[in-house]
Amino acid sequence: MDKTKRKIVEGLFYLYLVLFPFGQLTRMELALGGTSIPIHPTDFIVGLIFILVLLSKFPKPKVFRHIKNFVYLAGFSFLLSFAVFKTSAVLLGGLYLLRLGAYSFMFLAAVTLVKQKEKWLGMLMAVCTAIGVFGWFQYFVYPDLRALYAWGWDDHLLRMVGTFLDPTFTSIFLVFGFLFSIVQFFFKRKKVFAVLAIFFLISVAFTYTRAAYIALIGGSVAILIALRKVKLSLLIVAALIAVAVFLPRGASEGVKLERLYSVYARLTNYRQTAIIFSKSPLFGVGYNNLCLAKRSYLGFIDPNSHSCSGSDSGLLLILATTGVGGFLVFTKMAIEIFRSIGKGNYGLCFLGASVALGLHGFFVNSYFYPWVMGFMGISLALALKEKTSG
Repeated sequence: MDKTKRKIVEGLFYLYLVLFPFGQLTRMELALGGTSIPIHPTDFIVGLIFILVLLSKFPKPKVFRHIKNFVYLAGFSFLLSFAVFKTSAVLLGGLYLLRLGAYSFMFLAAVTLVKQKEKWLGMLMAVCTAIGVFGWFQYFVYPDLRALYAWGWDDHLLRMVGTFLDPTFTSIFLVFGFLFSIVQFFFKRKKVFAVLAIFFLISVAFTYTRAAYIALIGGSVAILIALRKVKLSLLIVAALIAVAVFLPRGASEGVKLERLYSVYARLTNYRQTAIIFSKSPLFGVGYNNLCLAKRSYLGFIDPNSHSCSGSDSGLLLILATTGVGGFLVFTKMAIEIFRSIGKGNYGLCFLGASVALGLHGFFVNSYFYPWVMGFMGISLALALKEKTSG
């Protein structure tokens, strides 16, 4: 890649990270075929990076082959879905498949750009910090977001929802910030990272998201086991429990950690996704065709709901949309990614974030959330221990 293209791609990465913390606030809607398609400036930037990568020669780490295999499998499942649904509505899923491919090539560009690893890790932590700051602003200034229900969002009250307009997605970036902070503290012994860790821990607690609590504990345990500081994981668990016990309990059902309505809703969603998987178990119903499958197999589902195209389990989503074939390729990809990362500072950050995301994705469709893919792609580029090949 020549210097001019490299500077352009690097500038696009900077712009991407600047816009990242604004989340869904920059969202625009495009009406196409009676369906509303969300468009985000960050996706547009990733699309430009994708085009520049295609027009240039980038070094390719070995692990990219496995990432590419999953994208190919998802594409194959998508093509098969034309025979299943026999409708032009399937074409809309192709836009999301294109986005998946674009984010995989964004990782490829990141591998070339992140030579100054400390700087890029600092930028990722700055993104998480900004998300936390925006979250606190929303919590104190706009604690009641129930009016957003009319636009297809959940009706949250007295919770840290943040710029992603959903505490579950906001929370995973706060978890990432916490995990990166504790790794940096152990490697650099600077108090600022301990302060950041406390900030993120309290912020996660105020999302009242149980999936995030599990993700934070799981990611912390993975990091501390790798550092041979297992006993400290008990301290983190105790700190999280202590914060959770003293959390304010208002009139909102969402701030009750013992709430059951969300558990019942998830079980219903799991059952629906399992039914869809049973209709096409080998290669699934096609990437991002879940909303179409819900209408075909389960009756009318509101297409304007922001949860229509997702499942409350990332693993079930993979099974339903790409089948057993996609699940096996995805599992192989995950194994190879873990084999490719180093054991130092950056490798531990990625390890903790991956374990946290893996657990989070059991309860939330977070694996293919575009901001998560971007964040994890840059994190993986930092963590790679292998040399790249042309």
